[in-house]
Order: sequence, then structure tokens, then C-alpha cells
Amino acid sequence: MKNLFGGIMAAAILIIIGTACNASFTTANISELKFGRNETAEPAVTSFNTGEDIYAVATVSNASGKFKLTWKVTYDNVKGRDKGEEVGTKSIDFEGSSRLWQTFSSPLPGEYKVEATLTDDSGKVIETKSGMVTVTGSAPDSGSDDDDN
Repeated sequence: MKNLFGGIMAAAILIIIGTACNASFTTANISELKFGRNETAEPAVTSFNTGEDIYAVATVSNASGKFKLTWKVTYDNVKGRDKGEEVGTKSIDFEGSSRLWQTFSSPLPGEYKVEATLTDDSGKVIETKSGMVTVTGSAPDSGSDDDDN
């Protein structure tokens, strides 16, 4: 009976160890997401003028190893565009805790959603944070493109 119990315990321990080796245990996280007019987003702002560069800055903390941060910008409330329609996506591969930034601009006034998604080197999503920015001003005149030279 002792041999049977010992065999079952050994098998259970091996299963637990094998499962733990395949699991991804990380405390990496997006500790901050903010927007601004420079790569530090200082001061942080959420309102921009049409055509102005918008810096989205994410701080990734408690990270060791290889990660990817993917930025996704979508229309949220922009005249003539569907909510959720993608404006663009960019990714950055990096190692360790970092402050990462990406720029975008828009000629169209309205509200935009910006998502930052952190994934580990196997592609597993660790965390997604999002924020909103507002672009004010006038849309460019669509009838003024008559440069056919």
C-alpha cells in the first residue's frame, strides 16, 4: 500500500512540476498609460489639435525577459468613421521594464481610443490598457487637392 501511495504522490508531483514549467508566471504590467506632446508625455494631456503629433507613452514595470507592446488606435467618435474602425497598429519588441512611446496624428477632429497591449515572448496577452484622446480643429478641405503637376 505504501508503494502505491508513494507512486501516486510521485506522479502528482511530476504533473505539478511539468505544468508549472509550461505556465508563464510574470508580474510584468503596464503601470501607466498617458498622452502628451513629447516622448515623456510631460505634461500629460488628452486634447490635441488636428495634425498635431500625439505621443502615447506606456510604462511597463516588473518585466524581465522579452516582451512586445502593441499600440492600436481606433476611431471612437469621429464624423464619417465607424466606431471601432482601426486607424493603425504598431508593435515594439523590448526586454525588461521600459518606458515606451508611439506617435500618431490625425487630420480629423473627434475622439480616438488608444490601446496598449503587453504580450510575453510566447504571444500570451498579459495586460491591455486603453485611454481616450480628443482631436479638435477643422478637417482638411477635401476639394483642395488640385495639384496635378
